[in-house]
Amino acid sequence: MADVDPDTLLEWLQMGQGDERDMQLIALEQLCMLLLMSDNVDRCFETCPPRTFLPALCKIFLDESAPDNVLEVTARAITYYLDVSAECTRRIVGVDGAIKALCNRLVVELNNRTSRDLAEQCVKVLELICTRESGAVFEAGGLNCVLTFIRDSGHLPITTLHPSRGPISQS
Repeated sequence: MADVDPDTLLEWLQMGQGDERDMQLIALEQLCMLLLMSDNVDRCFETCPPRTFLPALCKIFLDESAPDNVLEVTARAITYYLDVSAECTRRIVGVDGAIKALCNRLVVELNNRTSRDLAEQCVKVLELICTRESGAVFEAGGLNCVLTFIRDSGHLPITTLHPSRGPISQS
């Protein structure tokens, strides 16, 4: 984790127009790798603190022009934070409109693999948020969105209902 400057990573996450979208995607993929490969949650959260990174990730979801591939990696990064600490839930709920924006991404083009991957990742995020803040998901219309997604897609993969836990060791 010493290779990546967290300030630069955060700056790139906050980009999002034209060619900057590529930088944002690189930052998202780098953040996912950092979260996934870290062997120490305290060190990871010190380097990429949820209090600054989660609001930045939520803002990507609030950007209606963000492409599905960027949003899928964003949802994956959020999932990794939530897998490690349920306390991260309040940071997401604290961003006005974030839960609704996640729910809105469950409307998918079934023949578009990236769109389906995004929706499945959003279901994982919503499931993890429900462990601490189910009321926020319900108020944002999450139940109806998830049920509509299941109905329209014909199924919900088992991996979506039971995401792998713990990309980062708690030691």
